[in-house]
Amino acid sequence: MLMDAKPEDREQIALWIQKFKTEHKPGPDGNLIALDRVYLGKKGIAGFQNVHEVNRLKKDNPFLWEKLVGPAYEQWKKDQTIPTSGLALEAWPAITEGQIEMCRTLGLRSVEDIATASDSIRQKLGMGANDLIAKAKAFHANKDASATANKIATQDGQIAQLQADLEEATRTIAQLAAAQGKTATKPGKGKRQELDEAA
Repeated sequence: MLMDAKPEDREQIALWIQKFKTEHKPGPDGNLIALDRVYLGKKGIAGFQNVHEVNRLKKDNPFLWEKLVGPAYEQWKKDQTIPTSGLALEAWPAITEGQIEMCRTLGLRSVEDIATASDSIRQKLGMGANDLIAKAKAFHANKDASATANKIATQDGQIAQLQADLEEATRTIAQLAAAQGKTATKPGKGKRQELDEAA
């Protein structure tokens, strides 16, 4: 799938899903049959398009189906949207509409795609590409740091809650022990006298 790419670009150039489309063709009995197709692009290559019939792709290329197309197809069948891994470009305030359009033609749909763009993609993005990629990398690094901080804060909160629960349980045990002590023996009477009175 990536054999035509330069060795240094193979990690960065990848297929991406441009769209899914349902077409209809006549069946053997003359009735129309729905046929889903997937349109694939290649990151960094504007104008590249490879079209596959979905059912045929499952058989012909199970690896591509399992890793890329299958999960996206299931999502598309549910709500007609193609999932994006990472923050969608439209939700990122550091990018302009023109840059979004240019990124889309190159198969970059998320901030993470820009942060990991290869040198060849950087050149195709044109003026401002270095600044945009630097912002994407900074955003990605801050997101990772925020996620780590949130995880630590959550763990600290859980520890504090466990300590509070332990203190509450200790108080309850002490109260139960005190209550049992009062009913088990009355002051001034021994165990033998209590048993005799009970009989």
